[in-house]
Amino acid sequence: MSKERKSFSINFTINRVKERIPSREVGILFLIILLFSYVPSKANSWIPSSSISTLIRSPGPNLLLTRNRIEEVRTAISRHNHLATSAYNELIGEANTLLYTEPNPIKGEVRIPLFYSKKQPIQRMYSRQIGTDALSAYTLALAYAFSNNKVYADKSIEFLLAWVENCTRPVDGGDFWNIFTGEKKGDTPIVISYHFPKFIMAFDILQGLSAISKEDEKRFKNWLRPFVEYVRRYEPVIPNNQLSWKALFLLNAGRVLEDTSIFCEGLKTLKCALRIQIARDGSMPLELIRKDRASTYTLMNLEALLQGIWIAENHGVDNLRGISSIFGGNIELACKNFIDFLIDPAKWHSRYRFIILSKEIRFPEDPSDWAWIFEIPLNWFSDKKELEKEMQDTIGDRIYGKYPPESYTMQFSTLIFRKF
Repeated sequence: MSKERKSFSINFTINRVKERIPSREVGILFLIILLFSYVPSKANSWIPSSSISTLIRSPGPNLLLTRNRIEEVRTAISRHNHLATSAYNELIGEANTLLYTEPNPIKGEVRIPLFYSKKQPIQRMYSRQIGTDALSAYTLALAYAFSNNKVYADKSIEFLLAWVENCTRPVDGGDFWNIFTGEKKGDTPIVISYHFPKFIMAFDILQGLSAISKEDEKRFKNWLRPFVEYVRRYEPVIPNNQLSWKALFLLNAGRVLEDTSIFCEGLKTLKCALRIQIARDGSMPLELIRKDRASTYTLMNLEALLQGIWIAENHGVDNLRGISSIFGGNIELACKNFIDFLIDPAKWHSRYRFIILSKEIRFPEDPSDWAWIFEIPLNWFSDKKELEKEMQDTIGDRIYGKYPPESYTMQFSTLIFRKF
């Protein structure tokens, strides 16, 4: 039996089961086992609450970007490091363009319908509207952090306050019949989870570097809190990438609101995701069932998980990276599995064809297009020489700026994470 055909072995050999049960039913059986395992841990002894309470109140920024990293990049630029200088120049070029743009906030309530519905164009419109302005605020805040040019900070604040002044509160975006499918909230909570972290990271930078007034700090936090409480009440119908993005949003929000309970809730949600989403071979079955989008949803989930672990470690929680799922998978195996996909998408597709159930899947024109996902784990696995080399080789000489393909919140990842 080949290694590939063992990939979904849990405590039994999947191939023996497939001899007796059709492939689609095997996938359904796996999901039933997974869904019944969706029970968040009640024990909180692994969370260092006292150190978190201290660290979320420490001077920022301390989400993806940290004070130490700002100094590292400035030093690399002063020494004419080619990679750092190129990445910095790209950031400043994007920020300069944004100086001549205006915010476009949603006026009134945030009500996002389901993507997989007849209202998909409306969902796309609002998602793009939020994502565009959030990225603009974040790009400008990053430019300020590395250049110390106040003009970028002022423009970033303009974007943030436009949303504070115009966008009121989140409301359910589903239709009345979605009550019966458990999707009454529509996509409101998940779109918030996807895009609001960029608003929050912009604010964390501006606040940490004393670029925003105390009055405007308070206004932003008061505006953010209803969105946080709304997402806290949201439970995904299926604990797939939506659970991971909820965790990431709560970690970001807990930090800037200096609320230990919210941050710890994000940690517990992240741990739950790590415990139930990753199979023994590093694949993510709840993303594989998305048919032709199996690869992009896998990437989406990995993006949220990696960022969540990074932020947790910045706040003294260093035990998430080594967590094994109930199936024996972990984040390292998930990275290895995605390398397999990027190296040979057709082989990866064939390996999981009995659960993907689609003749085609999406893949990048070049493996490096999606290899931005490895900017974070390259900081972790220096002792895993083979894995480190595979990630570096996949990235090649790419510099990831404002528009890394298929990314939600990993913009300018080269500047924020790459070792110079």
